Amino acid sequence: MLALANVLWAGSYVAGKAVLATWPFASLNMLRFTIGAAALAPVLWRGRRQLPRAAPDRWRLAAMCVLGFGATKALEYLGLGLTSATDTALLIAAEGLATVGLSWLFLHERIGRMQSLGLAAGLVGVYIVVERGLRLPIGLAGPGTLGNVLVVLALVFEAGFTIVGATIATRYPPLLITAVVVTGSLLVWWPAGLAALALRGWPGLTPAGILGVTYMGLVSTAICYWAWFYGLRRVRPGSLAPLLFIQPVVGTLLAVWIRGERPGAATVVGGALVLCGVATVVRERRPGPRVVPAGPPPA
Repeated sequence: MLALANVLWAGSYVAGKAVLATWPFASLNMLRFTIGAAALAPVLWRGRRQLPRAAPDRWRLAAMCVLGFGATKALEYLGLGLTSATDTALLIAAEGLATVGLSWLFLHERIGRMQSLGLAAGLVGVYIVVERGLRLPIGLAGPGTLGNVLVVLALVFEAGFTIVGATIATRYPPLLITAVVVTGSLLVWWPAGLAALALRGWPGLTPAGILGVTYMGLVSTAICYWAWFYGLRRVRPGSLAPLLFIQPVVGTLLAVWIRGERPGAATVVGGALVLCGVATVVRERRPGPRVVPAGPPPA
């Protein structure tokens, strides 16, 4: 299920570029999560009696809305509008590094010497992709560099979203969690999306844009996040890193095939270092105790 989610997510960067050609990122997310919330509305209604009653779990859900569907998507799609789908897809692998780091910090998973070297190699790769080469930082030179920086910041928030989600996914149905956080995100995206449209006017949607936003709403949101939380019930967060190889590889191939993008040498070298760093972290990782649900799983 986690692998399937990553395969389908890989197509969201190409789909997002098609919509961002005419729509502001806030309005794109408004459309995307409205479609996702509509698809998940029956789940939310049927599971309303299973919604968290304890204050800590409600705060966790609120944090997931802010981290995963607020800050992450704002930074990710604002960055995607400024950089290429190829760079975005390759940088996604750095989420595995951030997830392992946060798992060590908050869930007390172990990080050995080789894992530390892998994290360092991955960070060097991210730097090369962002700075377009191994050179001294020259500031945010050009929209592509700024876009890459925003994507990297989005990955840090996404990793936090995964860590918080892992603490709650064992106690509630994964599809219900998805429905709650997607619907809750509309409290942010409807005001932001309408404000963006008021400033820029109502732009048209090309056939590619319509297909893109539909894919992002139904597939990348409703289906993928359900599969993600389903997998989190059975896999520790620190073990997710190898599956994140799927997104950069498939996403890059789709960007080259559909959009005709041609990654430069710095992107290829930096992306390879990121992937090697994640591979080292995963290979050397010592598995911790398995997460066991605190009670029988809900029907």
